[in-house]
Amino acid sequence: MRRAADAEDSPGVSSSGATRRLGAGLIAHLESWPPKTAARVALTLVIAVGAAEISSGFEPSLLSLYAIPVALAAWAASPRTAYGLAAVAVILPTPFSLLAGEPIGGAITWSVLSDFVLLGIIVMLLVTLRRRLTDEATFAATDTLTGLLSRGSFIARLDGELSRAARYGRAFTLAYVDLDNFKAVNDLEGHDAGDELLRRTADALRSSTRQTDILGRLGGDEFAAVLPEITGGATGSVLENLRKQLIRAMAKGGWPVTFSIGAVTFETPIGTSREALRVADEAMYTVKRSGKDGIHHLLWDGDPVVWDRKPVSL
Repeated sequence: MRRAADAEDSPGVSSSGATRRLGAGLIAHLESWPPKTAARVALTLVIAVGAAEISSGFEPSLLSLYAIPVALAAWAASPRTAYGLAAVAVILPTPFSLLAGEPIGGAITWSVLSDFVLLGIIVMLLVTLRRRLTDEATFAATDTLTGLLSRGSFIARLDGELSRAARYGRAFTLAYVDLDNFKAVNDLEGHDAGDELLRRTADALRSSTRQTDILGRLGGDEFAAVLPEITGGATGSVLENLRKQLIRAMAKGGWPVTFSIGAVTFETPIGTSREALRVADEAMYTVKRSGKDGIHHLLWDGDPVVWDRKPVSL
């Protein structure tokens, strides 16, 4: 155990961790740049390196320095911008090298082409890496069955909404949706039918909410929605419409499934996303205990105030 502790405290391990954190911080900073800003910075660096190369009389070659702004453009701007800067980087010094007495011929053509190919390979590799990382992040953030946010991603977005609400004093509603009798469908009709039912549920949630709303599948047959800027009496009509759309989707599929919805409107901040979900989950279980198929709505103003809503006939 002592050896493990020593290894963790050793300068090599510490510096390695610091390097990884520094690298991750740098990448996150670059990804926060608008593409136009990254392109302008990269172009400025290319021109600066070109000026340095010309003033030095092209001795030594500064090709490795051109790779820095070209890589920046590939990562934070766009592939087209990166390839364009690579072309600028290899062509920019050419007129000056000719004026300096460099003979026109195959040698200078070969130099320009080989330099462009090298920079182009760097661009291609970085663009491919960035796309794969983006695809992996998207895959990890999305529930593969329904296309909604996964539990972890939903909680992260809920954390962001909590921070925004606390900072600007904005209210929002959190709805916790649980399917009634889903297990019976799974057992009687099989998992394929159950999967299709969950996909239809996700589609109904999407069609009955706004693009600014945050939708996620928390696991199994449990879903959740964050509805920013929905408060007061409007919340009830929004929740009823949400439930109607869900019930209609089940009727089209011929599934005897209803929905227990617990909703909390946070007019004052609550501490954490875990606490917010717990309150909404308890509201949902209130519906379960009272016979399912309904909405239990709380107004959170430090203490929960109950707004019960009976199921509406369709």
